[in-house]
Amino acid sequence: MSDLKESIKRFEMVDPVIINSAPGREGIIIGGHMRMRAAKELGWKEVPVVKLSIPDIQKEKELNLRLNKNTGEFDLELLADFGENFLEDIGFSSEELDKIFEIDETPEQFDLKKELEKLSITEVTVQKGDLYKIGRHRILCGDSTIETDVLKLMGSEQADMCFTDPPYLLDYLHGKKRNGKATEGFGLKRDRRYLETEFLPDNFTELWMNNVAKIQKPDFSIIVFENPKNLRIIWNELEKHWKYRNTITWHVPNRVQGFSAKYKFFNKTDIALVGTSGDVELNTEPESDELLQSEYDNAIFATSGKPHWEGYEKGKKIQPTDFISHIAADEKSSGQAIVFGTKPLELLIPYMKVLTKRDDLIVEPFGGSGSTMAAAHKMHRRCYLLEKSPVYTAVILNRIEKLTGLKAQKINE
Repeated sequence: MSDLKESIKRFEMVDPVIINSAPGREGIIIGGHMRMRAAKELGWKEVPVVKLSIPDIQKEKELNLRLNKNTGEFDLELLADFGENFLEDIGFSSEELDKIFEIDETPEQFDLKKELEKLSITEVTVQKGDLYKIGRHRILCGDSTIETDVLKLMGSEQADMCFTDPPYLLDYLHGKKRNGKATEGFGLKRDRRYLETEFLPDNFTELWMNNVAKIQKPDFSIIVFENPKNLRIIWNELEKHWKYRNTITWHVPNRVQGFSAKYKFFNKTDIALVGTSGDVELNTEPESDELLQSEYDNAIFATSGKPHWEGYEKGKKIQPTDFISHIAADEKSSGQAIVFGTKPLELLIPYMKVLTKRDDLIVEPFGGSGSTMAAAHKMHRRCYLLEKSPVYTAVILNRIEKLTGLKAQKINE
């Protein structure tokens, strides 16, 4: 206010106050509330005005928003009454919409083990090739290493981002029984041992990455969680399609060693590789209070083109850190269970928020328990997901139905 008053004293009021002159709305200020306040405090008796006749109150409000979009401050609760499409048309950014329409931060009550125990192989109606729609999300019981499956999932759509945790460490169970119930899919061995990956085809990484590259937008990001044993393979294949950007390390301090094996080191970190398509300029020196935080795991990040990269909070850029920390309260959400099961949404959401915009499409080639889709839904992003196992597809369908309150619809494309 002091700057505005100083400007008016020096140059007078060069920007007139806009008022409504329509019957019943006479004298209502549409634009210039702060200028009017400053003029009153300076003792002005008259100010320049522009009169507009706008009898429609909604149009009056719209003009007020448009005039104040870049210079005014808003009551976020009142803005929410206008609707997302309306505010987006006015010029509110994805980050601003995230603030206005608050992200659902209610903790999700999801336990993979319990969900699997609920299912009986005879009760699962999902079959390979089935395609489902839940709201704006899609789920295909299919194989991401098969091109036709990936194309069937995507239809005519292209993805803005791939966020995935391939099953390099998990055993594929074929009709095995556990506690009297049959299970199938990439699942957790009861002894939680690191399992070898010989059951995967030699060109496993090449196949699924080739298919993802075929359905991406020119501006694209990819984050791949992986384990050190497969780092060389993943890195080499990733750089055939995208530009390597960073390796995210997730620290899991409360992971406990549940096994002992000669010559094997126990790891309390996981990693993810990060990449993009094409030539993307990234800001690499965010202030310390701008870092998104979580805990250790490894992920690779890569990009193509110029994907969405930064968010804003109170005028400051928010960017993902390459070091995240998530100290779980119990074993279900600790690193011990996470590496072999579901990753916490708290780990996924910050990267989705910064690397994608509202309504962007995230593809998940390895659905698992559906955490990527759950996080995408909470962030108002779309998610198209593949899961090879009918049982795990059923788990995902149940999880997302409960989360969204919507019923899955089987579709054919």
